[in-house]
Amino acid sequence: MQHLLFFTLILWAHCSVMLNAQLLMDPPIYPGQDRSYPFHDAAGSADTTALYKTDPSIVAWATGYTDLEYGDDVAETWQTPVKALGAAQGTSMDIVCLGRGGQITLTFANPITNGEGFDFAIFENGVSSTFLELAWVEVSSDGEHFVRFPCFSYTDAPVWGYGEVNPWDIHGFAGKYQAGYGTPFDLSQLKLAYEAARDGVDDVFTDEYQASLLDNFVHLDLNAISHVRLIDIVGDGSAHDVDGNVVDAEGMQGGVIYDPYKTFGSAGFDLDAVAVIHQMDATGSEQSITFAEIGNRRIGDGSFQLSATATSGLPVSYVLISGPALISSSAITPIGLGQVVLQAIQAGDATYAAASPATRSFYIADELQHIFIKPPSNQVVGATNVPFDVVSSSGLPVSLFVSDGPEDAFVSEFGHLFNSGAELGSVTLRASSAGGENGGLVYAPATDVIVYFDLVGSGSAAAPQSFAAWQSSQAISAPPENDSDGDGFSDLEEYAAGTAPKDASDRPASGFSREVDGDDYILELSLDAQAQVDWDVQTAEDLSDADAWSSIIPEIIEVSEVNGGSSSLQTLKLRVAKTGSAQQFWRLEFETK
Repeated sequence: MQHLLFFTLILWAHCSVMLNAQLLMDPPIYPGQDRSYPFHDAAGSADTTALYKTDPSIVAWATGYTDLEYGDDVAETWQTPVKALGAAQGTSMDIVCLGRGGQITLTFANPITNGEGFDFAIFENGVSSTFLELAWVEVSSDGEHFVRFPCFSYTDAPVWGYGEVNPWDIHGFAGKYQAGYGTPFDLSQLKLAYEAARDGVDDVFTDEYQASLLDNFVHLDLNAISHVRLIDIVGDGSAHDVDGNVVDAEGMQGGVIYDPYKTFGSAGFDLDAVAVIHQMDATGSEQSITFAEIGNRRIGDGSFQLSATATSGLPVSYVLISGPALISSSAITPIGLGQVVLQAIQAGDATYAAASPATRSFYIADELQHIFIKPPSNQVVGATNVPFDVVSSSGLPVSLFVSDGPEDAFVSEFGHLFNSGAELGSVTLRASSAGGENGGLVYAPATDVIVYFDLVGSGSAAAPQSFAAWQSSQAISAPPENDSDGDGFSDLEEYAAGTAPKDASDRPASGFSREVDGDDYILELSLDAQAQVDWDVQTAEDLSDADAWSSIIPEIIEVSEVNGGSSSLQTLKLRVAKTGSAQQFWRLEFETK
């Protein structure tokens, strides 16, 4: 960009007490900046460079990763690098967390090139326009020599663990924009920065950054960027930007970088995706790989076959990226416990270009686990400390999060107590369990479970309704176990399912079906989101013994709304496992809340 001329730089110096250039009337435009401070504003504003995840300028996404090093305070739940590949999801959960000071390098099916304007964009999972966790951005053409983008931080005070960073105070960092919006980067900025360092423009950059530019840029081909490296910035003030005009009282160059510190469990930069805007054209016809997700495995299950296909019809091969397994042709053999990451690749031939690798991951453990959460009823705004019922089949703790909903809606991660706040809206809850050891067994992480409910006003037609209030609205008064219409379902079951207790043709939609694969059974039931009801799935092997029934933890395999958003019904599909006995029975047991 020709307007990034640097010969008009204004030079200044200030001590460490004056932390940034905000105090200047006319901050300079450095090589590698497209404007002076204040920098571009938040996504959604008139003055922003934020790139939305579905922007038509995006032509590809990162397809692989290497050199992954986790930093401090990152739970195993978030050590999921495969989630950083492919398209951005724009959620708080579908990410890899680098941890405090961690790093990852992304690779691409076709190299990134230096086109007109921005060339690639990095997506983080910031929950708001000011909760911004930052990372340095570096690129390479050989995977060995990396060049860092010029970066400048004018945040003038420490930021507490969940505090705010204004986007107009930062430039050149990944993480400038909230979830769903990428921070774009222009490779031309590196050329301008290198030229300034090469030509010896005084006090533009720190000595350290200038030396790194001179050493590494000569190895860079701006039209063949094969690697993008992200390094989390520890935001406690120990890291510095590249501003050569800032020198503290002890001679340390560079402005101090602050971002939220300390955070825990998922500390540091949370990478959603890296988008490609300009890339090298592939030679040959396009092809793609179809490779189904691989479920977690018990180590006792032994070897199994991988099955991926290419649209070209050419054979697919497999490469182990990491983890305790061996691959021979299409057979994979577990040799220990832990996460396995592998790729299916098709290198192309004289007719077809190479396909984008398909990366998959799974865990090998002593035993598998699943999560069961009873979908909550709708909640009235202002609700506080509402307990949600969430358990895992392993007995390990389950983390519960509000992954989408009004800003003040909150649930305690392990206490599972919900506070709605005062805003109406829909809430999405996500339950997860990272796995671990319990009772001498190592369990794989559970598949996340997602449920939904609405926050409504107390007078809303969708507000939760007690059984007594429902009885009154239906003009019935018998005990809950009564069957007013003789259809074989009690009034309490009709209340739970949202059906009419005086209409025998309107019956709850529940029942069992044999699963296609294996001996397990599928239980289907519908629940009214207004019904304040507790329920359990119970099993017994002897119907003659009334005390033989015991509660079990079924596996949720699907939660869906009936007739879309206009209905308050949710349909659940639950998997219940056989015990191997000659006969086995299941039932649903309901109680009023």
